[in-house]
Amino acid sequence: MKMTEQDQNKKIRDIYHNTKTPDGVKDRIEETLNTIKQQDFGGHTIHFKKRCRKSWSYRRAAAIAAAAILCIGTTVFAAEHIYQMQLEKKKEHLASLNISSESPLPDEVAEVEMKVNYIPEGFALDPENVKNTYTSPSRDDVWYSIDEPLLLDTAEPMTESFVKDAETLTVNGQDAVYICNTYTEDTTWKREKIFILYEELNRIVTVGAWGHADKNELIKIAENITLTPTGKMVSTKGLSRWSDVAASNELSEDKGEDVPYEEDDYYFNETNGEGMANVHQIGDKFDIHTSQDDGTPISLEVSVTEVQTADDLSLLSNKDAIPDAWHELVGPDGKLTSDTLNYIKLGDGEETLDQLVRTEQMPLKLVYVTVEYTNKSSKTIRDALYFASLIPIIQDGDTFRVLDRTDDTCDYVENEHLYIGHEMGYMDVFGGKLGVKNYIPEIKPGESATVHLAWLVNEDELDKSYLDFQGNMTFTEDGLETGYVDLNL
Repeated sequence: MKMTEQDQNKKIRDIYHNTKTPDGVKDRIEETLNTIKQQDFGGHTIHFKKRCRKSWSYRRAAAIAAAAILCIGTTVFAAEHIYQMQLEKKKEHLASLNISSESPLPDEVAEVEMKVNYIPEGFALDPENVKNTYTSPSRDDVWYSIDEPLLLDTAEPMTESFVKDAETLTVNGQDAVYICNTYTEDTTWKREKIFILYEELNRIVTVGAWGHADKNELIKIAENITLTPTGKMVSTKGLSRWSDVAASNELSEDKGEDVPYEEDDYYFNETNGEGMANVHQIGDKFDIHTSQDDGTPISLEVSVTEVQTADDLSLLSNKDAIPDAWHELVGPDGKLTSDTLNYIKLGDGEETLDQLVRTEQMPLKLVYVTVEYTNKSSKTIRDALYFASLIPIIQDGDTFRVLDRTDDTCDYVENEHLYIGHEMGYMDVFGGKLGVKNYIPEIKPGESATVHLAWLVNEDELDKSYLDFQGNMTFTEDGLETGYVDLNL
C-alpha cells in the first residue's frame, strides 16, 4: 500500500506533534468524501486558463504552502528584471522570499501550455488520484510533484522555518531557487522544491520532491519543463496566484512555542472507566458509520471474528499487498527482526532543528485480524469504505491513557520504518472508483464480507492493543461511542 499525504508525510511537523488521525487515513477520507478528478496529462501537455483558487487539491495546497527559500545573506536578482526575487536568511533555519515589481499586474496575460518532458524511470501519475504527483509502485518513500503555473503577482514576503539547505539556479535560462526542508538534523528524509520564474509569461512553476528523492532527478525534471504561450490572452481575474501561496505560508506569532501534543475538543489522550464502558470483545457485533466512495453515509454491522499474532509474514496470503517497508524488517531466517525507535527533541525551526536524543531497538510482531462487515439494510451497498487503526491503551485504576513514550529528554518518539503500529498496513479486499484501495466492492442485503487486516507493532504494545473502526489513533467522542475492540493479545 502506498504512502500518501503523510505530506503529506511521516516527516511533516504536524504528524510529529499530534497524536491525531494519521495523515494517510485523513487523505483516504478526504479523497473518499470529495471527488478529486485527476488532471489529464495525456501526452504530458496541460493548458491553463482560469482556475478558481478554491479548487486546489489538498496535496497541492499542502505542498505549495510548505515551500521556503534560503540564501547566504540577501540576494536580489538582476535589477533590469520586471520582477525582483529577494532571498533573505533571517536565522540559521529561518528564511524568507520576497517577489516585488514596479509594474502593476496586467489585466490580461498569455494563456500558457506546460509540457512535462521527463519523469524518472518507474514513476507515473499517482494511481490514487493525488493530482500532479508522480509515484512508483516500487518506492513507498519517494514522490515527485509538478504544480500548475501560478500568476506572478506581488505579495508580502513568504517566510518558512526548518530550512536546511538552498541555492539559486538557472533552469533553461530562467531564474530558479532550490530549497531543502527537513525537521531532524541527521535525517535523509526531506522535502525539496525548485521554483522556476517565467518572468516574460508572468508565471512561476514549482517542482517538488518528498522522502528519499534524488536531487539530481528533481533538477532534471525542472530542466525538462517547457512553458509556452498558446497565442491567446486570458484575464488575470480568477487565476491562481503567488500571493495566495505567500499568504498561506505566513508564520504564526507563537512559532517555536509548539508542544508535541495539545488536546482539543475532539481528540484527547485520557478518559475514565465510564468513557470506556462500551468496549467490545472478539466476536461481539456492533454498528459503525462509514460511507461509500461517493460520500454517501452508510451503516454496517461489524465483528472481529479472529485475532492472530505471528513473528513472520506467513499469515498474509496476498503477497502483493504487503508494504515494501515490511520486507525490510524480515531477517534471513524469515522472521521479523526489530525496528528502531527514535526519541527526538523538538527544535524551534529557526535556530535549531529537531535532534535525535537516543534510539532503542524494539522487537516486532504481526497482528492479523479477521473482520466481518454485514449489510443489514434492504439495499445493495457498493464500494463501502473501511478502515481501522490500533490504539495502545494503558489502564491505571479508573484511568485509561493512550501509550506515550515521551519523557523529560524528548518531545516525541517514532518508529524508523513506515507502517509500524497504528495505521493499517495490510488489507486484502480492494474496491472503489477513485483508486483508494480500502473499499468493499459490494455487500448485498443480509450478506457479509470478510476482510483481513494486519499491522506490524512494537512487541511491548501487544497487550495494550485496541481496535478503532473510526481510524483514529487516540481517543475521540465518536470512537468511545462506537466502542473500541479489546484484542486481548
